Amino acid sequence: MDESLVSVIIPTFNRSATITAAIESVLAQTYQDIEVIVVDDGSTDETPEVLRRFGDHVRVVRQANAGPSSARNRGVAIARGCLLAFLDSDDVWLPEKIERQVALLSRGGDAICCCVCNATLTGVSGTDGTSFKVAGVSTAIKSGYWKNPSRVLATRFLLFNQVMMVRRDAMQKIGGFRNDLWLLEDYDIALRLSLFGVWGIISDALVIKHNETAGIGVQGMNDHCRSLTAQAKVLQSFLSHQSLKDEQTKRLVTWTLRFIGMELRARQWAGSRHVMSSLVGRVWLPVIRLQWAVRRRLPSWPKLDVLADSP
Repeated sequence: MDESLVSVIIPTFNRSATITAAIESVLAQTYQDIEVIVVDDGSTDETPEVLRRFGDHVRVVRQANAGPSSARNRGVAIARGCLLAFLDSDDVWLPEKIERQVALLSRGGDAICCCVCNATLTGVSGTDGTSFKVAGVSTAIKSGYWKNPSRVLATRFLLFNQVMMVRRDAMQKIGGFRNDLWLLEDYDIALRLSLFGVWGIISDALVIKHNETAGIGVQGMNDHCRSLTAQAKVLQSFLSHQSLKDEQTKRLVTWTLRFIGMELRARQWAGSRHVMSSLVGRVWLPVIRLQWAVRRRLPSWPKLDVLADSP
């Protein structure tokens, strides 16, 4: 394996309209020791033709449609680099994304298994904010080392796939992405990687995440019951993980699962055809949101513990 090489893996399915911009944003990186691997997950549109235009600049692998996790794992299997980065085929990176993450991981040493950065989120109406803001993740430190990712992620989802860089050996130790997850697979893998301890973190937005393309993730988040069910599945799996030893993290996951369960029931009742059940659900939902808001303001709510980087 090449220690300086970054393997960039782009899974795609019927993204002929957006895949060019995604690949070009990788090829335009200021860090040049990169290989680009695109895994075409059974596209039926013009995606294969678009990919051929890049010639030798891109390694293309095609497979029958098996989902984003399978596509990413296929890319990891053939990657030659010791560092891995993932980009969805409808999103783009800013030019310094890879360079800054490689530098931070290099300064942190092998004990730092991965690095995340912020992302600008866009929608139909334009810029809606950043991934850190949406997740309630904030730090005044521009670049540093995040000491408590498992406790923070136990209570909230942070956009992960497009913003992270991970060491290949860490990815291999956790077994890669779960092929049975087509939604929130990035939350699942982030939680498992958090068990390694300290992460690198960059508070600048170095990724542009396009929500207006309505991929699997966006569609899932718009379906609240489906999203809540997926969150519960991921957190229950994390809670039972044999490497999860931190009691505070366990308590936080248990508390989050309890609230997810309440919100899921309230939404199911709100959508019921029975008038009384629907009324109870619609009244209960704002109460749950208020309880969640109060909890976020308590001293026990986990805040980021970040040590500033000293380049």
